[in-house]
Amino acid sequence: MNPFLKSFIEKKFKQPGAAFDLGAGDYNDVKALESLGWRAKGVDIKDGIDLNNIYIDREKPFDLIYSNYVLHKIQNQSNFIKTISENLKDNGFFFILTIIDNISEEEQLRNISEPLRQNNLSLTSHKTSRIFDDAPGHKHWHTILELIGQKSLKR
Repeated sequence: MNPFLKSFIEKKFKQPGAAFDLGAGDYNDVKALESLGWRAKGVDIKDGIDLNNIYIDREKPFDLIYSNYVLHKIQNQSNFIKTISENLKDNGFFFILTIIDNISEEEQLRNISEPLRQNNLSLTSHKTSRIFDDAPGHKHWHTILELIGQKSLKR
């Protein structure tokens, strides 16, 4: 399981819930969460789900929606944020890791602040870190932005 996601889950959740992975890739995080007792599900472009479009899952709502290294690939980030909101329980959490090598942290935060507000989502914390990508053919450093937030109660 992604170590950043694992740390977040250990801090925020006392017991397993329902989790949704946007851009699940090889579904490793989904499988890891299931092994911990979570009801976990994922969607990915390789399954025909384009996250540039709003996607509403029939099994919603989820306690946690997370996305690892997908947001920077999304052209329509407003629709991506809407997808999070539409599938997340009130008071549910979102956890996003994104690469910001070609954009500043401040610019990325500006890009998503209005879509978050419009969709009743609050950013509760954010931080950057550096990781070395040692995948075959990569071998370089990335700046990672971690975004954590929560869905407000409907008014």
